[in-house]
Amino acid sequence: RSIFTPHPNSAANNAHNAALQSRLAPPGTAYMGRPWHNERTIAVDTLGETKFARCDVHTVLSEDGQSVINDWMFLEEVDAVNVVVQNDEDNFVVFQQQKYGIPGVTLSPVGGMIDDGESPLTAAKREVLEELGLGSRRTLRDVRDVHPNYNNGRSGHPQKNLNVRTISHLLRTQFQKDHPPLVDEYNLLDGEQPKVVPSSYEYDADWVYLGRYRTAANRGGGFL
Repeated sequence: RSIFTPHPNSAANNAHNAALQSRLAPPGTAYMGRPWHNERTIAVDTLGETKFARCDVHTVLSEDGQSVINDWMFLEEVDAVNVVVQNDEDNFVVFQQQKYGIPGVTLSPVGGMIDDGESPLTAAKREVLEELGLGSRRTLRDVRDVHPNYNNGRSGHPQKNLNVRTISHLLRTQFQKDHPPLVDEYNLLDGEQPKVVPSSYEYDADWVYLGRYRTAANRGGGFL
């Protein structure tokens, strides 16, 4: 547990943040996300953490600076994405799973964590490919630009039937340059993509960003 006293001026706040950051577990050692704190953070007690989530109790200075809240429960998760998948037959595609903590078999939409340096759109494409083996027409076109003989897995020929890992690697590397991750005014990951002309090569009409479904600061950014 580390105790700090916030200061009113920005230089002191920067020093305060740096001192607090030096006492937090750096990203990559356990929790892969970026732990949240600001000039009102007095102390952080980490109750538990994994690579994907972290549970803290923060001691926080009130907005008017006159009191201290010492039991602010703070749950953090790395940024994640969920995808509503609709196929050419206008059916919504989900998959069956047996989720830990939920009795029986349940139906689930595609979803997963956003990798470091990955945009929500690229993560959505990768998760749909990995979990359902599906992709958009733009993804198929991009794959064929790199592997002209690829025919959407309808052949046993190794050059015409790429595996999911190969296509996923292309999404993470070569195709990511068309959809780099963006951040908002708070330096938090943003699901919006740069506006492009619908007829341009970069436009992918099969993917629509619906919005953020949880606050990015408190529980990681969730994108749909």
